[in-house]
Amino acid sequence: MQQTIKTTTDYTGIGLHTGNKVHLRFCPGLPDTGIIFFRVDLPDSPCVPARIEYIDNTYRGVSLRNGLCEIKTIEHVLAAINGLRIDNLIVEVSAPELPTGDGSSQIFVELLKKAEIVCHDGCESKASIKILSPVWASTEQSHIVILPSENYRISFTLHLEDSFVGSQFASFSISPNVFEQEIAPARTFGFFSEIEQLRQQGLAMGGSLENAVVIGESDFLNNLRFKDELVRHKILDLIGDLSLTGRRILGHVIAVKSGHNLNLSLARKIADLVCCNALPQ
Repeated sequence: MQQTIKTTTDYTGIGLHTGNKVHLRFCPGLPDTGIIFFRVDLPDSPCVPARIEYIDNTYRGVSLRNGLCEIKTIEHVLAAINGLRIDNLIVEVSAPELPTGDGSSQIFVELLKKAEIVCHDGCESKASIKILSPVWASTEQSHIVILPSENYRISFTLHLEDSFVGSQFASFSISPNVFEQEIAPARTFGFFSEIEQLRQQGLAMGGSLENAVVIGESDFLNNLRFKDELVRHKILDLIGDLSLTGRRILGHVIAVKSGHNLNLSLARKIADLVCCNALPQ
């Protein structure tokens, strides 16, 4: 059945890239409306749906735009919503960028569970997208494919060239419990050597050891939550990105060195196949 939350819940934090303070509120959504972001700091509180057609930018995070309404760095919040199988939700924010929390989806999972996830009474279930044949996207060095499967599974290979990290691999069948325990706590990461360059570009202004795993020359600068935390976070990002199809997915996603841009290329192809009835709706 379609799900939303029972009550509202609030959180105040800072944006990872802007460093600005932002207030976020999760509110119950109506059946068949999906996930909708509202900018309550702007006149008339304009909104943008969490859908693939509203993607504005994918550099160092995913941004949506609908006219003057821009929402940045949405992937961690969307991963929490999708990982818990919430279909309809209103997300009110007081700034252009969502709060980063601790760099993972953990705080958002806690907030949504505190608000109590409930089914819409008397509402028809929302059809999932069931993959019937392979769909893929690829670049010279990165690849992603989704194969037929009776559940939602993600297998990811991460490889960081010229780093002591090397390769990491993880594979999970995505359920709310698995997401909460194994994926949601995994934090975003970056190289210490890149920090100054990013800040010169106006990025990572809110980043710190409190909300990101920082990779040094020969070791991590903070403790890991999982020995393969980096690849788990890539799976987290991928869940958030593919949620922009607007439906739950039944398929096995296999990704090699994929990032937001390639993830969303796959999401677009899946959405296009649904629109032209090449996949069930």
